[in-house]
Amino acid sequence: MKRLALALVDSLFLMRLPLLLPVWTILLLGWVTGHPEGGTGWGLGGWSTVPCLRVLLASVFGFSLVVAAIYVVNQIADIESDRINHKLFLLPHGFISVGAAWAISAVCLVGGMAIGVRAGRALTWLFAVSAVLGYLYNLPPVRLKDHALGGTVANCVGHGILTYLVGWCASKCGNCMDGGQLWSGLLSSLSPALANGAVFLATTIPDAAGDRATGKRTFCVRFGTRVTSVAAAVMCLGALLASALVEHHQWVMAVPSGVSLVFFGRLAFSGRAEDAYPAFRWPVLLLSITVMLMVPLYGVLLGMTFLVSRVYYRRRFGFEYPSFTSK
Repeated sequence: MKRLALALVDSLFLMRLPLLLPVWTILLLGWVTGHPEGGTGWGLGGWSTVPCLRVLLASVFGFSLVVAAIYVVNQIADIESDRINHKLFLLPHGFISVGAAWAISAVCLVGGMAIGVRAGRALTWLFAVSAVLGYLYNLPPVRLKDHALGGTVANCVGHGILTYLVGWCASKCGNCMDGGQLWSGLLSSLSPALANGAVFLATTIPDAAGDRATGKRTFCVRFGTRVTSVAAAVMCLGALLASALVEHHQWVMAVPSGVSLVFFGRLAFSGRAEDAYPAFRWPVLLLSITVMLMVPLYGVLLGMTFLVSRVYYRRRFGFEYPSFTSK
């Protein structure tokens, strides 16, 4: 019984539970900025008055399953580089078999798409495009993640634009296929897209050694730490400038982008790999906090996920994760 329980918990964390936090943050960012009232006042006791609550919950839960399916496939594709980089031990060290990982990914994808179909046509399309992009990102013959520009664009589009549009369309109760509304959502998504691009570029810096050893041509492998650092800072600046295009409550993107520019600026000037860690960790927390100010209940979900993850990784593998230290 204990082994079964541990296997179920391992399967849950194979879905990269801590990395769903940025997904929820961007999705809720789309929700609060897409709604005319901007989402204010939806605290612990105000959920009975939230418009389109069913669509919002379906968006969060269904899209989380789709993204979890992609995360599992990503780990299957990255077993060797993860072993070299000493990260994500569940597959490289055999805690979960590759066959079981494929089964978990399939269950998540089917479940997420089923929820998307019930939520409406627009969300079904967004879920489907995200799934296709995720598999193109991870699997041959395309494997966008192994290419400098392909990996960067895929992260901007997937974690930025598509994730934002899921929340933005949910704020319209799923009725967002009108050309004018869709164009407005796309413009608003540019800031989170660039912000995600900046964070992604920073993550390629500490992984460069393992990526190079396994033949990947990520941005840092191809262009080096200095160019990658400057490019990340430029994209962060772009996110700050593009925050003016956000439909409602531009400050929700402007404030974290402006503060994050300090971390990316330091990385660009120093060019040191250790400065990449705060550059890709703190911006996520800053944006999550600003979204939490608009949707206080999200703070409960964020805190619980963080604490549960810390307990799991400490007891299972003996280290602190998620962490905001330089390691």
